[in-house]
Amino acid sequence: MTNERLTLAEMETKYPDEWLFIIDCEISENTELLSGVVAVHSKSEDDIHVASMGYKGGAAIHYTGGLRDDVGYLF
Repeated sequence: MTNERLTLAEMETKYPDEWLFIIDCEISENTELLSGVVAVHSKSEDDIHVASMGYKGGAAIHYTGGLRDDVGYLF
């Protein structure tokens, strides 16, 4: 893990189509993720959930890809 703080746009560029476990999050007053430190990144959503289980504190999980075929969406 690095301590490099990235904006959400930088994360999406650096880790395309990956799941991110993000710590030390900066959140807007509208509860939007602005920046943070990527603690774990993976193509596998399961890896991120495993990493998040042992973490104490505020964090975020974000997928950098588009809409997925294997998920139903409500609009």
